[in-house]
Amino acid sequence: MKRRKLKERKRDLPDAQEEKLEFVEHLAYFCGIVNREDITTRFGISPASATNILSLYSQKAPGNLDYNIRLKRYEIGRTFKPIYDVRKVIERIPVYTLPKLHKPVDNDAIERLAVISRAIQRTQSLTITYSSVSSGTSTRQIVPVAFADNWLQWHLRAYDRKREKYADFVFRRIQLANPIEGDTIRNHEHPNNDKEWHSFIDLKIKAHPHNLANVESFAIGTDGVSVEIRAAMTGYFLRIWNVDCSPDASLRGKAYQYVLANMAEVAKVADLRLAPGYDSEMQN
Repeated sequence: MKRRKLKERKRDLPDAQEEKLEFVEHLAYFCGIVNREDITTRFGISPASATNILSLYSQKAPGNLDYNIRLKRYEIGRTFKPIYDVRKVIERIPVYTLPKLHKPVDNDAIERLAVISRAIQRTQSLTITYSSVSSGTSTRQIVPVAFADNWLQWHLRAYDRKREKYADFVFRRIQLANPIEGDTIRNHEHPNNDKEWHSFIDLKIKAHPHNLANVESFAIGTDGVSVEIRAAMTGYFLRIWNVDCSPDASLRGKAYQYVLANMAEVAKVADLRLAPGYDSEMQN
């Protein structure tokens, strides 16, 4: 009985009531229709309480809801003007997302994920067995920094003692991971000293000169847009979005909708080898 009273009392709190009113507005704005059943199902309240919420919203926002007597439902009013931040509802709109070729973390990789995650939290070195596309399977000693998702797959950012630098490892290619007990992390391999990971840069993205229709269709304007990103993730971002990084925007085709406007600035702090059209020799 006490639990039930606590739940009922919580529903009467102002914040809980505001949530219901926001829900009503979001339904009206994005669906055009609001039924009592929508509210009772969403919040587990009685039909009478749902009616009160609809009445309260109509009082707070006159003209936002019209009652259709024939269909017995509320509909968006002709003079509708939102009183809440409607951007919050974007996550609720059904949107089809392209499937990925593989899961970021398979069931048999959970243990490796846990081992690496603990090592990140403890600033601990690891021995891993890694399958590289270029050099095959080998054993590496690493100091993990963080996990990263480039949308296509998960990566592990880490200091690689073999190559003596911070690098990215595709997580699904890590076959084994074990902590190195009693090991000492040297200053130059400490996660805090990964400058590319901890540095953020602004990418100035503009419409490609050979696809200027993007100025309107992608709403980036003639001045373009600025995207803040970790320096270590810049190459992946530019590749996924097919941003032309050639010196003279020479890449052709509908795939290249954008160009990187501040190439020289970005190249000083980020590895752009993955960027479409990037030529390191031309930048020197």
